[in-house]
Amino acid sequence: MNNNTSWTIEQTKKLFSLCDKAKCGGSSLSDAFGLMAAETGRSVNSVRNYYYGQAKTFELVPEIAQKLGIKNTKVKRDAFVPFKSGEIRELIENVIVGKARGKSVRATIYEMAGGDAKTALRLQNKYRSVLRSHRDTVESVMNSLAARGVEYVNPYDKNRGDNFARLTEYIAALDESKVGSFLSLIEKLK
Repeated sequence: MNNNTSWTIEQTKKLFSLCDKAKCGGSSLSDAFGLMAAETGRSVNSVRNYYYGQAKTFELVPEIAQKLGIKNTKVKRDAFVPFKSGEIRELIENVIVGKARGKSVRATIYEMAGGDAKTALRLQNKYRSVLRSHRDTVESVMNSLAARGVEYVNPYDKNRGDNFARLTEYIAALDESKVGSFLSLIEKLK
């Protein structure tokens, strides 16, 4: 395992050579990242991040790539497609209603994406971003659902789904006379 976090020039050249072969051979860059990760003891994500960071540098300053003998440093990027307001609201609504129906966030998003992993990742990232940075939008969607009588799960309610916390609250609310009966019942379930 390589504990050194810095990359050597030879490792960088090999990484770009593997990626160039992958592109020309029709295989994915993930295969090249995996090979380099195994060889260097780094994680695949670390290799991927390094590759894209270096590729950006080589695009901006192609002389560096030329001096190292690295070619084809242009990275194909999908065009950035911003979400429309209605799409964001639909995403939030589908996920929190899906949660109320017993589905996970990922399952709901994967279904919305029609099984396309790349689209699912885009939707999942947007969902998390909106939860983190646009609480007003999420609350507006929840208010709309409540007004229409649609059941949903509040994504900010941390106790929802925490069965241990709910059980503790239930026990705490029992009369002393009922706590003993409840605990006897639990004991029988063991």
